[in-house]
Amino acid sequence: MRRVFVPAFIAALLLGLLATVTGASAENPASHVRAGVGVADATWNVGSGAGQYASTRDVGGEAQGSSGFDPNVESVGDEPSYGVQSRLSIRALVVEGANGQRVALVKADNYLAQDHLQRRVEQLLDPALGITRHNIVWSATHNHSSPYDLTPSAGVWLFEDAFNLRMFEYEARQAAKAITQAATSLVPVRMGATKLQHNIFKGNIVGPQIGDDGTPAGYPAKFGDMDLTVLRFDDVSTPGSPRPLATWVNWGQHPESLDGYNLITADYLSALQRDVDRATGSTMVFAQGDVGSSEGPYGDRAGREQLPDGVWREWAHMGYAQMERGASYLAADVVKAWHQIGAGDASVLVPMSTDFPVGVSENWVPGPVSHPYPSAGNCRAQPTFDLHPGTTTTPDCARGPAPPVDAPIYETLTQAGIPLPQHHDTPAFKAVEENLRIHLQAVRLGEVLLASCSCEAQVDLILNLKTRTDAARGNIWDGYPWDQFCDPADATASTYVCENPRTANPADRSLTVTKAEFDRMKAEIHNDAKGWDETNNAPFANAEPTDAAQIKGNFTKQELQDVCPACDGYKLPVGLGHTGDYDGYTVSYREYMNRDSYRKALTSYGAHTADYMVTRLVKMAAALRQGPAVQAEPLDAAAQADEARQQNESIALGHASAVAYDAWLASVADDLGPASVVTEPVDIKRFDAATFTWVGGDNAVDNPRVAVEQRQADGSWTPFADQSGEVQTFLALPKGVASVADTRTGRFQWKWTAHFEAFDPFPTQAARQVPNGTYRFVVDGAMQKGGSAQPYHLASRPFAVAPWDGIQVTDIASLPDGRVSVAVAPVAYPRTYAATAASTLVARFIKDDGRPQVCKTCSFRPWASAGKVASVDLTVAQANGSGTRTLAAAFDQAAGRWVSSSAVLVGETAAVAPGGVRDGFGEINGTPSASVAGTGSGAGAGTARPAVGGHGAAGSAAGRGRGAAHGTAPGWTPLRGTPVSVVAGLGALLVLLLTGVLLAGVGVGREAGRG
Repeated sequence: MRRVFVPAFIAALLLGLLATVTGASAENPASHVRAGVGVADATWNVGSGAGQYASTRDVGGEAQGSSGFDPNVESVGDEPSYGVQSRLSIRALVVEGANGQRVALVKADNYLAQDHLQRRVEQLLDPALGITRHNIVWSATHNHSSPYDLTPSAGVWLFEDAFNLRMFEYEARQAAKAITQAATSLVPVRMGATKLQHNIFKGNIVGPQIGDDGTPAGYPAKFGDMDLTVLRFDDVSTPGSPRPLATWVNWGQHPESLDGYNLITADYLSALQRDVDRATGSTMVFAQGDVGSSEGPYGDRAGREQLPDGVWREWAHMGYAQMERGASYLAADVVKAWHQIGAGDASVLVPMSTDFPVGVSENWVPGPVSHPYPSAGNCRAQPTFDLHPGTTTTPDCARGPAPPVDAPIYETLTQAGIPLPQHHDTPAFKAVEENLRIHLQAVRLGEVLLASCSCEAQVDLILNLKTRTDAARGNIWDGYPWDQFCDPADATASTYVCENPRTANPADRSLTVTKAEFDRMKAEIHNDAKGWDETNNAPFANAEPTDAAQIKGNFTKQELQDVCPACDGYKLPVGLGHTGDYDGYTVSYREYMNRDSYRKALTSYGAHTADYMVTRLVKMAAALRQGPAVQAEPLDAAAQADEARQQNESIALGHASAVAYDAWLASVADDLGPASVVTEPVDIKRFDAATFTWVGGDNAVDNPRVAVEQRQADGSWTPFADQSGEVQTFLALPKGVASVADTRTGRFQWKWTAHFEAFDPFPTQAARQVPNGTYRFVVDGAMQKGGSAQPYHLASRPFAVAPWDGIQVTDIASLPDGRVSVAVAPVAYPRTYAATAASTLVARFIKDDGRPQVCKTCSFRPWASAGKVASVDLTVAQANGSGTRTLAAAFDQAAGRWVSSSAVLVGETAAVAPGGVRDGFGEINGTPSASVAGTGSGAGAGTARPAVGGHGAAGSAAGRGRGAAHGTAPGWTPLRGTPVSVVAGLGALLVLLLTGVLLAGVGVGREAGRG
């Protein structure tokens, strides 16, 4: 019996160990929920304008041949882009609930989310998929540096380039491809969700302000919705062995990292997606949050801040390298939350579940009765009436010089009882907005609510939405409470002293306001807005009462539980911005009323737009929990007419775009080939770049995908870097208008260049070091042949990456006791590099801008600026030429020098040979030091290197070598390791296993003794 029992006991322990590693099947029951993901490339053609910050087109220079000319006319007003810094994508996550309902959560690297494109996507989708525009939540990243030629609304062309039917059709087809892939690859899943606070990669662009009446306004510079929301979806097709599938992320931050670099880029989303995908093994899908007020911080403004690791907290308009640094902090917290969900951490708000409903509520809401049309240029009426009008060509109410004589016309009329509106505006329908309605969407994923306002939401809107739909009662966010930072100036309380917001000091009381001004400010923030949109209030809704008690403030005090008393709020409500359609910035009533501003000027449906949206979203969220149905609006008949108009326009637009796109591709001439190498890469050291140039296809059909591979010890090649920002591509556009004839007749040879930087990262989590090794470029593109695009594939010759060898030994000397002392200069890495003849296009971007904190144009990647010496070895030539030995040195903190561990003997000489000094990244000295004669006596010491413990010559705080040591494996390392709970479980089971083995040994011994 014992011989049978012992193996069974060990087998049971092994099975327990296996269950701990993979997840017991009891913890992953058969799922009633399914999900699928799809990804499609959406990198529109090189030559198109690179977004809002593209340079203005130099038509004269293009005609004369001094700048590149795009014969395919991808851009109209913008300078043609000349390459791709990172590729754009459309990512789709389709979720089917236990109730059979589906929703498609789509991310697009677009500037805006406008309706016509989504209707065209619906036209392209197979109805059998169960996905229509009604259950698609389309989230634009609001990228300012990618082409956006996707709307016929001409006002948007002031910020982006003109509408392009070809791009419109391309984008729609790629989106349909991603959604179809997701909807046809559904697998059983489990979902969990949580949020954590993140406060690094964000700033408040509105910032601290002072209202026109002198009261505090705006927001503190670090204030915002700091909830980083993460939803984790795992494939549970195999019981007991869940696999990562998708990670949905909600965060508010403008992608405004760049200037007029004229390269197509996904901005910080490229690095964020790459880091999260690699760390989790899933596909990340992104949605914006309080993006309307989230931007920066800017580096050139007061209050520059340096993080503890030395990175400057500057994200807006700071260049590619700083963009990637900022994204790395956000990625680290996304992955942290992802692990917490998977580990069942007690902080997780919605634990993993395989059984939850999906619901989608859509409402095309007409504008309020008091403001039934979308508008722009919403400006204060008083200065205009008083003969100080604004500039009508700008959206931000800019005004010229004040008139020499104040004409108080507005004041006189209002005092006479005439209810003049306090603002005037310009209709924006077909200038910005495509519709005369507001597209609201609410999605239920079990205990998660996703609510979309079809706007560029400011923080007050998002926080109010969350607090009115969550599980708590009485916690409604009204707006930033500046009244709490004011005190009566004296016992009579006739005046108040308040914080001047620009001091960023809550204890400051340097701002003095009257009691009436204080009461109005407080009322605008906190008064209940109930009834402002009732029909009988329409004549007065755009004029504020003089009695503060009658002011209808920021938001209506109605929570989800007030709409449906039997309903619970959601454990995790999430507010989405830049989704579904675009109705401009949306500020709260207080922000609308207290001063003119750019964001207020684009708030499209009047002073209470934010409350109008949120109040209806609250009712929609309640309906998804079996609350009452959403009631009809007074202007629903007008909304239905507008829907018929928009749908008819979209059908016609879809037909036109399909014809235009196909006809254009058919007209492209055959390319002058074949695809072939022009310039091979050469060997480089770190802090330089390798380039590869080849003949490819016309920019109408070719936008080559390029990767860098690393050669392994067995000679095989494995992927190392891709176009998520690690490899850039450039195109030499033809010169002069005369080139049109050459390109249209196939007499022009299109030359593309790929670019790859080798570097050490700072901070270390921002990227991986490019280690010593052998690499090559691989290219997959298309050339027009025989009237259609034909694929081609090229691989470059191998090139080597070697250590940077710029470390300098500045002095070497013998000490009285025979040891040798070495001084090493602080390790300062190159700030930039010289563009080679093969990469002259790169020189348009790569240059040292001379900025001391952050160089905006020195590199594409987040280079370290300095290293820290980790070891120093001396080469000792022994007496009589009998050979050499290596003598390690240790850092002497007091002396600030490296000192050998033992003496160099008389008759020997010592020097630091090339490679004798290494820093924490593995960089070396390339030049030998001088030699010194030994002065020691007796037997020499051993050669073992002492542990140096990180001592060494210090570099600058912004670039100290905190990176992986030389020889780091090329594969990506997850940002977070195995959860502690799993490690502890494994350890406990291993102890039991060893105990079982010992017991088995005792048992076997006893049986043998009895034999």
